[in-house]
Amino acid sequence: MNNFSDGEAFGRVNLIGEHLDYNQGCVMPLQINKSVKVFLKKDTAIEGIKIKSENFDYEIVTTAINKKLGDWADFIIGSLYFFSKKYNLKIEQLNIKVQSNLPIGIGVSSSAAVTVSTLRALYGLFNRKIENSELVELAHSVERDFVGVAGGVMDQFASIYGSQDQALFLDTKTNNYNLIKLSDEYIFFIIDSGTQRILTDGSLNKKKEVCKKISSKLNVEYLCRLDELDEDHKKILTNEELDIARHVIYENQRSILGKKALIENNIEEFGSLMTQSHVSLRDLYRVSTRELDLLVDLCNKFGSMGSKLTGAGFGGAIVTLIKKELVEDLKMFIVENYPNAKFL
Repeated sequence: MNNFSDGEAFGRVNLIGEHLDYNQGCVMPLQINKSVKVFLKKDTAIEGIKIKSENFDYEIVTTAINKKLGDWADFIIGSLYFFSKKYNLKIEQLNIKVQSNLPIGIGVSSSAAVTVSTLRALYGLFNRKIENSELVELAHSVERDFVGVAGGVMDQFASIYGSQDQALFLDTKTNNYNLIKLSDEYIFFIIDSGTQRILTDGSLNKKKEVCKKISSKLNVEYLCRLDELDEDHKKILTNEELDIARHVIYENQRSILGKKALIENNIEEFGSLMTQSHVSLRDLYRVSTRELDLLVDLCNKFGSMGSKLTGAGFGGAIVTLIKKELVEDLKMFIVENYPNAKFL
């Protein structure tokens, strides 16, 4: 768009390590080839901030960038607000246009992509520079402290440091990371269940609060500091807390084993870890749904190496690991058995 400053950021699918980034564990996201583009320009013809997405038939206008609207645009408004505070700038009379082919609310990190692309456009518009590590923290602050979603840093990190042909193994305790080349014969294929869940409703925040409570009971800063639950730990926790702790601790171990499997191109092992992850998310962390469970079962029945829900759960999408040559046949099989499925 002429005269606009623009920013782009891609979504991600998480291959393993679910609900670990706010427990300082290890995660393995992969960028996908769907993105959000944000275009900004100063416009003296408007009073405040005007936001228009090509995916919605309404326009958002606000003069208060320090207040939430309770809308998807809060990720943009929060980006404007945090950017203005960081550089002591007055941001007004701004025309913002959004283009996106990244689905909202299915667990592929559309919120982080909106935030990162907005910040990148702002840096271009105001001719400022920022290191990637700072951009990760700024984008994460917008989501956590302005919008109020209590996730960790994985989504923003994947959007900024990730790759579409290499898995990103990230230790969220240290932010140390590795990029791991993927097999040429297999693909991580995403299937949308058609059921959405927007995490600003507090479901993710509640899980995080329970994890903090468990950590306090076990006298550790974060659950991923533990490698095992001993008998004394088990006496302290309720049954629900024990299930949540088991998921977090053993999911972290699955992530570390998954890194090793991918490096060694052990596809069978990685697929098995993915399915183990889903079972844990379903039975222990309890964030799966009937639709997600059905899609995982269908994929594995068809012949996938492994499958799991991706993102926070509560609806959304699954990711399955399958031979590239079988993808079209898998699509037909899924549509026959789950007509509402959409494919990314």
